[in-house]
Amino acid sequence: ISMISLSVLVVFELVIFIIGILIHPALMILIPLGSIMLWWLIKNPAIALMIMSLTAIIKGYLITYVPIFEIIDITLVTTIIIWLGLIKMALEGKWEIPDEIKTPVFLFLVFGLLLIVSLFYSPSPVYGLRKIIRFNTFAFTMFITPIIVIKSSADSKRLLTMFKSLLVVIIGIMLFQFVYFLTKGDFAVVLAFWNRISIPGANPIQVSRYLAIGAGMMITILIRNRQGQSLHHLVMLSAILLSIILSGSRGPLVSVVFGILVYALLFEKDHIKRIVGFGFLAITLVTILLLLLPEDLTERFLNIAQGSVVLTQQGIRRVSTIMTRFEFWSMSIQTWFSSIYNFVFGLGAGGFSSLFIWRDWHWYPHNLFFETMAELGCIGLLIGSAFIKKSFEKIKAGLHLGSFTDHTALWVSGTIVMFFAAQFSGDFNDNRVLWMLIGITIASTHVDSLERLRIVQNNSVKMVNVIE
Repeated sequence: ISMISLSVLVVFELVIFIIGILIHPALMILIPLGSIMLWWLIKNPAIALMIMSLTAIIKGYLITYVPIFEIIDITLVTTIIIWLGLIKMALEGKWEIPDEIKTPVFLFLVFGLLLIVSLFYSPSPVYGLRKIIRFNTFAFTMFITPIIVIKSSADSKRLLTMFKSLLVVIIGIMLFQFVYFLTKGDFAVVLAFWNRISIPGANPIQVSRYLAIGAGMMITILIRNRQGQSLHHLVMLSAILLSIILSGSRGPLVSVVFGILVYALLFEKDHIKRIVGFGFLAITLVTILLLLLPEDLTERFLNIAQGSVVLTQQGIRRVSTIMTRFEFWSMSIQTWFSSIYNFVFGLGAGGFSSLFIWRDWHWYPHNLFFETMAELGCIGLLIGSAFIKKSFEKIKAGLHLGSFTDHTALWVSGTIVMFFAAQFSGDFNDNRVLWMLIGITIASTHVDSLERLRIVQNNSVKMVNVIE
């Protein structure tokens, strides 16, 4: 075996040497480094998963500044790497889905299958097919991967550390741009082509939703920690809230409020005074930031009723995105009740777009429940609701004496915040970070409960030995 490995290595080096001579000498270094990094990611699919969670944020920048990504889809590349890692785990006998959490996995698969079936009657087959492929490829990958790779609390903690690191990088980029624009003096001129501050090339909504998850986690830390340990977390929360405001996205900010309120009422009732206190503090921080920041950055928040001025085919118009959302939701309900057939089966995958003159393009109600209602009818609602219910039951089963472990509590609060954010923007695939977070929380609470059971059993054995 060693001779075969040595022979393969020699051939590999010769190929690299020839490529370097024929194309560019730098490839002699870049190809081995790339191969090492690829193998490292395959051995650690959790890292590739975290990178995949960022693709909606970094894809625009990569396409703009790294031309090869105009041809190669970074989301597809990370998906392939993740599955190579999962296949490696399967060959090593490490791929196992615990019986206790197979029901949510089964329901997720059934939902994906229902999407496939709905294509046969969808009035928007192009968008519908694209939606089906993306959901059953990317969304499923992000949901199933943490369930497979998280085998202990330590795995969950490592994943959380990676998420926090990525969050710090995003906050740093947002604040750097804010300081840069601030030094320019006139935000109206600087933001003329930006409208909102974001990661270069990224949709501000995707960035702010990632930040909203971090804000939810930070408030959870403040709720659970002692007062003396809260100062640096409070500074971090202020930086996150500032970054969300800079992005101009209102939905994620609202999702933080509702998400943390629901999380606290469900799982942190013992800290009710701290919940009220830090909730009031967060609202106060947001209010102060909105009052102190330049008007060009806060206009979207302060002029909610009037909407934003945008350039359309009919000229310059004032458009209220909030009223547009309500209109989309109303259309979903009307479509659902328009016939018995639509009530039961819906319009089919991507069918909501057929209600508009464009008919077959990427358009959706910006709410997961209304999207399911309009496109998959009662059948989709039942399966989707059953998935959410079973996932919640599995997560709740991880409670110990009415509380989660510290790391799992952060995943749970972040998941609930993202769940609310998914009711304001995005479709099934735009919200694939939600599916990832649900997978993480299910797996994290499960391994926590197993480790507690193991500790109890070990203590019982020790007590028996002492008695004997």
